[in-house]
Amino acid sequence: MFSTLDIGGQNLARHTCLTSANDLPRITVDRSISGVDLKLKLQLYKVRLLLLTRNVKLAKREVKHAMNIARGRDSSMALFLKAQLEYARGNHRKAIKLLMASSNRTDAAMSSMFNNNLGCIYYQLGKYHTSAVFFSKALSNCSSLQKEKPLKLLTFSQDKSLLITYNCGLQYLACGKPLLAARCFQKASLVFYRRPLMWLRLAECCLMAVEKGIVKGSWAPSDRSEVRVSVIGKGRWRRLLIENGISRNRHVDSVERDVWALGGDGQPKLSLPLARQCLYNALHLLNCSELCNSKSIVRSDSSLEENESSDGASSKNSNYKNLPCNDSKASTMPAALINLNGDLKEPKGGTNQEGIQNSISYYEDICRRENQMIKQALLANLAYVELELENPLKALSAAQALLELPDCSRIYVFLGHVYVAEALCLLNKPKEAAEHLSIYLSAESNIKLPFCLEDCEQWRVKKHIDCEEANVGAAAAKNSSPEGLEDFMFLKPEEARGTLYANLAAVSAIQGDLERAHHFVTQALSLVPNSSEATMTAIYVDLILGKSQEAVSKIKHCSHVRFLPSNQQFNKSS
Repeated sequence: MFSTLDIGGQNLARHTCLTSANDLPRITVDRSISGVDLKLKLQLYKVRLLLLTRNVKLAKREVKHAMNIARGRDSSMALFLKAQLEYARGNHRKAIKLLMASSNRTDAAMSSMFNNNLGCIYYQLGKYHTSAVFFSKALSNCSSLQKEKPLKLLTFSQDKSLLITYNCGLQYLACGKPLLAARCFQKASLVFYRRPLMWLRLAECCLMAVEKGIVKGSWAPSDRSEVRVSVIGKGRWRRLLIENGISRNRHVDSVERDVWALGGDGQPKLSLPLARQCLYNALHLLNCSELCNSKSIVRSDSSLEENESSDGASSKNSNYKNLPCNDSKASTMPAALINLNGDLKEPKGGTNQEGIQNSISYYEDICRRENQMIKQALLANLAYVELELENPLKALSAAQALLELPDCSRIYVFLGHVYVAEALCLLNKPKEAAEHLSIYLSAESNIKLPFCLEDCEQWRVKKHIDCEEANVGAAAAKNSSPEGLEDFMFLKPEEARGTLYANLAAVSAIQGDLERAHHFVTQALSLVPNSSEATMTAIYVDLILGKSQEAVSKIKHCSHVRFLPSNQQFNKSS
């Protein structure tokens, strides 16, 4: 969502003509505004800053002050900001009422903002098709804004079509339309190309397209490998040229630029190599961001030491105690300023400058945690893509890097061990693969849950529902059903447990321990009876053990199983 402060609305008049010294007093008077209007504008910018730093509680108090100042005047700016505040707090119905109460929706810039914000709200409510209608209207408003003659400089700041296009991409991705989503993300990359999350979304489009069968899932050896071999020169100058598609510093060179080309229908050419390229781009941007943050922390610490040495004992009460410390794992915010829910508390008796500084520090901590979550998703996706492209060494490297991340989620620890085990199996190292899977194995050959439902809840978007809407929100959660696809969910803990049983059965079969494999695969089928991988492993084990009748019975009851060539005994274990 964005407000009129983002589109340059109601700016002070600017004179571009040349003037003499005698004209300065008159122009100063012409450009002056009332003190109340200036106070209102400064207050709105303060609210906007607090919303950007996600200090919702302090922004709630400041927006009330802004509404009091705007009383009797055009309060559309204040209403849009208040709607954005309620949107951030999870009060979506109240945010819709505030948007509807704004009267200034006549020009194209205001209409585009109004429709975009409504689209964001309905997206959060799970009404994906309704949000698509409002995003389409917002883009139409931006299109009419670009057609206005004569074209003004202010039009460029009011045109937010690329930001709205990114919102459309998220909406299409939620509805399971990867091609349309990829087109939107490709257009929005003109402004979001330095955002790791944009490249992650584009990679997700590729993976969804492969999963849905929209694009091919098998690739030529030249597409699967990052190394390209070609012959150059003639005669005595004939040489073998080996090119690396992704160089040592993981910058993408011209070898794979052709994957960005559009097809005849104007659609991006989604593929697993493109997904790999996008994931490497995101990792590179994320590593650069972490490097810049670490340098800024070192500079802050050095300035802190200088001030402590110069100020002496008085530095104990200085505001510098809120600056980041050397330990990047530690929080840069004092523990007393963060409540049990992880929200920022306003310090008593503090000045406005201290409150804003604390908000900025709190926001930096949030960004670090979010970057850590993004990095987990990037490495897990990269390991999966490399396995699909039959690059087990690259997959092993990515999965091991995932397991080495500090404070890694138990869900991604589970995925990391599964991907490491699969890569080791492809490298003909079943013993090492069994070691990674056996960490969840108890003494009684039973597998404990790799994660719980609370771990899944941590990856959901937190909805802060106020008391005034608590009952309404609970009723809506029971009765409402999303228009598009349901929110993506990880495997349930029991399903993940069944997957581990199936993988251990496959590894045991590779090692020749068929009795143990039979025990594991039986447990797997009791937890995930519709798993084609577990069923195929069970059929294989029954055939080796001479239990032909049991194998035939499983084949008859499992029509979804697709048999593989005889030289490929197992399907993807993950």
